[in-house]
Amino acid sequence: MVIEHTLRRTVVRVAAAAAALALASAAPALAATPDLEGVWQIAAPTTVLKPVTGEVPFTAEGRKAYAANKALRAKGRFDDYDITLSRCSNPGVPRLALTPKRFKIWYRQNVVTFDYEWNRALRQINVGVPPQPDFMGMALVPTATGKSNGHWEGDTLVSVMEGASDRTLIDDLVPHGYDLKVTERYRLVDHDTLEDRIMIEDPATFSRPWEAVVTYKRQPDAIFAEDVCLDRLVAKQPVFPK
Repeated sequence: MVIEHTLRRTVVRVAAAAAALALASAAPALAATPDLEGVWQIAAPTTVLKPVTGEVPFTAEGRKAYAANKALRAKGRFDDYDITLSRCSNPGVPRLALTPKRFKIWYRQNVVTFDYEWNRALRQINVGVPPQPDFMGMALVPTATGKSNGHWEGDTLVSVMEGASDRTLIDDLVPHGYDLKVTERYRLVDHDTLEDRIMIEDPATFSRPWEAVVTYKRQPDAIFAEDVCLDRLVAKQPVFPK
């Protein structure tokens, strides 16, 4: 009985030590995951996603499509190249990163949600979720925001978006194809500054991957009022209000 009792106490102590060690090893990982939640707004409003270095590296086809978009804009034929301006369609990724209005970030059940004040648009990033069956068939039913899967690398949220419709744009003019891949790296520069480092890849449109950086400033918590983009179109107002 004495031996059995001693053995039981030893097992309990070993289990407790193992649990404490597991918690200790997990602590740095938890501490390395920053809190991105809150209300944010772009620091320097712009309609152009500018490469960090040089110009947008178009392929011959990409440059041709870009020139066509410029010509259509000059003629006011927005529906032929930009259904966001003509129909208030979701701008897609990465163009949503340039919205001049505020957006909220929250993280629940392995999903990071971006809730935009503009037209109350939504975008979600699955974080740490295994690949799910695609019953709809993304190749047949592409969406404005595609599919975004993410993971944490230290203090940085890494998101990879694919499967977006080619009817969206990179910014107000730059086109892309079905093979667009957008890799974003979100990190807090400081408590009130959020950086989104964006890598664009699309071999049909761009001769090489290229990178841009967009910075946001934290805003006071607020309840976003209803925003109906179509009402602005009817009133002959800009789709993206300042």
